[in-house]
Amino acid sequence: MSSGSRPSDALPEAAAPHVDLFGEAEAFPVFFYRRRQRVLASVLDAVLDIGRQREGEPPPAARRDDPRGARIIVAPIDDVEVSRSHVELRRAPGGQVEVVNRSRTLTVELGPGETLAPGERRVTTPPTLIQFGDYAIRVDPPEAEDELQLEGLPQQMAPPGRQTDPAALTRLSDAVFDESSLLRWLETVLGVFQSAANSRDFPEQAAFAVTKIVGLDAAAMLRCGDDGRWRVEALHADAPEAGRDAWRPSQTLLARVRRERRTFRHVPTTGAGTAASLVGVSALVAAPILDGEGRVIGALYGDRRSGRNGPGRGRHLEITAFEAKLVELLASGIAGGLARLKEEQAAIAARVRFEQFFTSQLAAQLERDPRLLEGRNAEVTILFADIRGFSSASERLGPAGTMAWIQDTMGTLSQCVLAHQGVLVDYIGDELMAMWGAPIPQAEHARLACFAARDMLAALAEVNVRWRGKLGAEVKLGIGLNSGVARVGNTGSALKFKYGPLGDVVNVASRVQGATKYLGADCLITGETLTHLPAGVAARRLARVRVVNIEHPVDLHEIVVEPPADWERLCQRYRLALEALERDELDAAARGVEQLVRDYPGDRAVQALARRVAQARTPAARGDTGVWDLPGK
Repeated sequence: MSSGSRPSDALPEAAAPHVDLFGEAEAFPVFFYRRRQRVLASVLDAVLDIGRQREGEPPPAARRDDPRGARIIVAPIDDVEVSRSHVELRRAPGGQVEVVNRSRTLTVELGPGETLAPGERRVTTPPTLIQFGDYAIRVDPPEAEDELQLEGLPQQMAPPGRQTDPAALTRLSDAVFDESSLLRWLETVLGVFQSAANSRDFPEQAAFAVTKIVGLDAAAMLRCGDDGRWRVEALHADAPEAGRDAWRPSQTLLARVRRERRTFRHVPTTGAGTAASLVGVSALVAAPILDGEGRVIGALYGDRRSGRNGPGRGRHLEITAFEAKLVELLASGIAGGLARLKEEQAAIAARVRFEQFFTSQLAAQLERDPRLLEGRNAEVTILFADIRGFSSASERLGPAGTMAWIQDTMGTLSQCVLAHQGVLVDYIGDELMAMWGAPIPQAEHARLACFAARDMLAALAEVNVRWRGKLGAEVKLGIGLNSGVARVGNTGSALKFKYGPLGDVVNVASRVQGATKYLGADCLITGETLTHLPAGVAARRLARVRVVNIEHPVDLHEIVVEPPADWERLCQRYRLALEALERDELDAAARGVEQLVRDYPGDRAVQALARRVAQARTPAARGDTGVWDLPGK
């Protein structure tokens, strides 16, 4: 073909996707060849779009499935003699196949002397041979079950972890072996079982072992997906041309194995009735691989071919019941190995999931006893930490800088939680939520939470040093803590795990964090949390408040990281001014705060109390001065 007649892309797709009207009908085997060498074996179980490689697609030969059908890549991207979509195959009623030439410029040969012009379609009865350029496609009729003479071992396979009833075991009278053969077989089988216990390549080792101890030409470990399709996971073949993509097992044999959950062997026959996919195959065997629930999730499959100088030379080609039992034994080992891998993967997933929220020690404990995550009531301390000035900082940094800054800040704060055995419950924008006291009870949950809050305030200074040049200012934290009984458990869903608390204690803690803005404190705790702390904690009561959506008043106390030298005197003088205000003795309260402001001009809590006293003395002031109704969250 000249460069001017390069084939363009395929004909336009139909407006609506093809609907498969054939339900569970047996699929047609389809074989793909390049220069008479088989490169891929598949089945016509969906609409097949066949052509050369597109950008981003895997190299040939390959199959890619999607909801509309399947894409078969037979030619490389630079083979311009093949259109990107060259041939389309789909099933037709009455056991027929519809062939469509989707190329705009190239013809397709359909059988001897018959061609399909570009855009033409034809319905044929398999077997059908389709050719274009160096490529050919053979569509065979579905295998009829009566084409194969199958013999099954009597008992069903037992799932991994369950023993087969000894009374149900078969006497294998056709087993003929000498001592050296038996020892070789046992060593090989034990090697596979050992690999199943400590490595991930045991499917490959099992396939290799089957070819050696049973004397097969090819053996494969197959996986059966939820869609019912069998996929080759490991293949070992003596013949170099029997590649994974070109090799195809008997779908009839696999369907029988899956349906009956037993090991089956094919008793070889010869003649015109032999299934097309079994030409040259003298014997087959397949044993099911079960999961813990007894479902067939795979198979160990092997074949012994006639006409080859392989393992079957000089002996009968039939696979005996004893050899089938050996294959079944190896399949049991694979099932056990897969069950172990599944448990390991579940454990790793659980560990990864848990360690997002819990310390590594607690994650390991939860992995051993997941019941600890079940919903229950627990005495807990809740912490909320909010980054002040987030909006102005994000405006200055931009999206990328904000992402890096918030990750640095939240990561640092999270380490403080985990260092004091806390649980990371959630990140809510620029706010962090943590908990102590669950899922493992902690007698000192309040003390641990306060230690974490103290470390957060200290660690924030280090974050500010790192970001001062870009932010131009230091950011602050507002931290609120509350203790009480909460309902703890998975507050997320089956799709997204989130272990945390629910209840009034959580709502109060969130409001306490918000109160830091009005009371001039970096960290506030409730009176309930204070009762759980040991004596000597540097704390002072700042107010009795009523927060939004919480009816009962709450006593709020400030805890500080580094109290000044005259901390006790400061707290006493603050307490006297606050109590005067709460008794509605406004003049005494005013004298007290005026002196405090002069002596402690940098104390933000003193300044907030002074503003509150001044507001209470205005003519428009109303309400009980003993309880401050906070103006917002």
